[in-house]
Parts: sequence; structure tokens; C-alpha cells
Amino acid sequence: MTRLLMIAALAIAIPRTVGAVPCDQVPGLSNIVYLQVGDTQLNLMKRLARAMRDNADRPVSMVFLTSGSCANIATLYNSTPIAANTNMQYVPSMAENAAWTPAMPTLTCQVPAGTVPDIANSALFNSACTPDAAPATVKLTQGPAQAYVLAVPEASSQTAITFEEAYFVFGFGALGMIAPWTVETQMFIRTVTKSTLLAWAANISVPADKWKGVRRDGSPMVVADLTGTTSVNEAIGILGAEVYDGLRDQLNVLAFRAKGQYAAYFPDSTSTARDKKNVRDGHYTVWSPTIWMDRIDGNQTPLKPDARYLVDLIAGKTVTPAPGFDMIGMIAAVGLVPDCAMGVKRSFEGGPLSLYRPAQSCVCKYESLVGATPSCAPCSAAQPSCAMGTCRNDFCEVDE
Repeated sequence: MTRLLMIAALAIAIPRTVGAVPCDQVPGLSNIVYLQVGDTQLNLMKRLARAMRDNADRPVSMVFLTSGSCANIATLYNSTPIAANTNMQYVPSMAENAAWTPAMPTLTCQVPAGTVPDIANSALFNSACTPDAAPATVKLTQGPAQAYVLAVPEASSQTAITFEEAYFVFGFGALGMIAPWTVETQMFIRTVTKSTLLAWAANISVPADKWKGVRRDGSPMVVADLTGTTSVNEAIGILGAEVYDGLRDQLNVLAFRAKGQYAAYFPDSTSTARDKKNVRDGHYTVWSPTIWMDRIDGNQTPLKPDARYLVDLIAGKTVTPAPGFDMIGMIAAVGLVPDCAMGVKRSFEGGPLSLYRPAQSCVCKYESLVGATPSCAPCSAAQPSCAMGTCRNDFCEVDE
């Protein structure tokens, strides 16, 4: 575990404040679950945290911080307490602030001393960070798929990039001579513990520690670089697709032609769509499953049942009691793809894709939420019969 201990020590993206109210003393915060997740999951955290605070049958207060995927894995694998005085985030309930929206800032509180996260998240395969298997104290659950993109300023004239071009741009920088991306100070990347860099590294065959460019600790820094540059054609950066989806009026995404492909593809069916069709069918190859980790005892029993409840919700598993909100809709709204809508799978970061059909499909439900035309017939509780498939979520979903 030596490598993971070192990674945990590099978790520099954790803000600290002095004098904040301890989280377990904040009025109204009950059934607290502490999470340490990647910054690509922030949009999901804000929406889910709001819904869970107001989830009548099983309310949960999600208190979270963001850090790199590798640091998150190390923290849970090693049962490392969050540093003292760390500033955590949470959101208000409807009763506390009915006007709050996920576009607004979160609230903050201070983590109690000795707190080990109940849940940690990696936005890519854990094996991309460490060869170590999960210890017996940690359960891994695969969640929604996360796509990654190469983004450019909206005013850029660039529309696509190939595997070979990306290899020379990020592997050699100015020496790669791939115009217009030859200015290394206009290439905005992430640090080596971040899923965004590791995912792209696996997909263009450039080791994460060999990349050329300006390394940034957080996605907001890359966004600021891309939106603030005056060198609009030379600028390029790496982002999670869900980060880009919220900034389409300021940035453009490059279509990517993977190794061995004959054409370049956007993550979506077009540059303006939000259907993640090319991610779901395998044409766009730069994506990873999110991995959600919670703590267990020697009998495989979750140490905190509310933490497992959250993990199972995110992973699309059946939970009791059922939540009073649409989890598939929430995942779709933040640019992630629920596993039940995927048509391909892989077993390691950047690995080959193979066909996949989930045990219980939600393809048509997902397509109805993202502006695509559902590929199966509608149904309802009043008229549940289907010529093909099973009536689920008002559509005749075709299962395995």
C-alpha cells in the first residue's frame, strides 16, 4: 500500500478553514454520510444531496469534499481520516432555503476529527491508479459511465482531433509539430492523480506523468484557462464531459478519432445533442465507469447502511424504500450515462470495447430525458402490455 499512502498525501485539493461549525453540530444535518469524490461528480453531488435531504421516507445528509480519484481510492483503501479542519460541503434542505438551486454555492462545515469517509468515488477503473485489489474492508460498486473530452474555446476554428495528433500534441508538445496545438502554455491538463488525465492517458498511449502542458489541480482551473485565453486556436484542454455540458455556451468539444477508426466522433450524436449516443454504442471511446466505494465489515455488511443506500441509488440498484425522485433523470441531467442505458462495456481503462446489454434496460427512459427519440414503444401503468419487452418507466424496455 506504499504507493496509495503517497497518493493520499498528495490530496492537495482539499480546502481547509478554521472556525467553521463542526458538521455534526449543524442544525438539521442528520443521518450524515461523509463522501470524498472526484470534482467531475460535483454536479451530481449537489443535486443528489438536495434530493436526499428532502427524501421523506429515508432522509440522508450528504457532506462531501472533492479530490482526485487516486487520492480518493487511497483514502478508503487505507481508512485514512480526513485531515483535521477540512472544510466540507453540504446543501440546504427545502425548509432551509426553498430558492436554492444546484447552480448556487454549497454550504460549508468542518469535519469532525478522525472522520474516515463513508463513501469514496473514482471516476475511472481503480486499476488505473493502483495495482492493489480492494481490501476486505471496502466494497466496490460500478456506477454511471463518465465520458471525457478535449475542449477548446468557443471561438476556436478547430473541430476534430485524431489519436495520432493527440499522441504528438500531449506527448511531445511543441516538438510534436501538430498545428495549431504547438504552444505548451496553451495546453491545459490535470495532475497525475486525476481521472480526467488518467483516462485520456490510457486512450492516447501517453503515460500521465509524461504529458506536456500546464497541469491544473481542478476542472474549474482548466475552464478558466480555456475561457480566459486570447490564443483561441492554440488553446486545448481536458475535461469531464459533464463539466463541458454545463459550459457549452463558452466552450466547444473536439470530435475524436480513436486508434483504428475511420472517422471522428463526438460523445453525442452531434455537436449540439446531449444524448451520449456515441458513448453508449462505442463510437466514442474515451469514457470510464465511475466506481463507488463504501466501507464494510468482515461479514460484507456495510458499516453505515445509509452509505450503501446512496451507492445503490447511484448504481441504479433497487433500493428500499424507493426514493421520492427520479434517479435516472438526475444522472442524465448531469451528463452521465446510467449503466442501464449503456450498450458497450470494457474491463480496464482504455481497454477494448465489447457489446453489453444490462439485465434491466433503461435505454428508452434515458433517451426520453436527453432529447433523443426513444427506440421502443410507450406504455403505462394503466396499459402495461408490450408486444416486445417489459413495461418499465413508461416504455417497453427490451431486456437481456
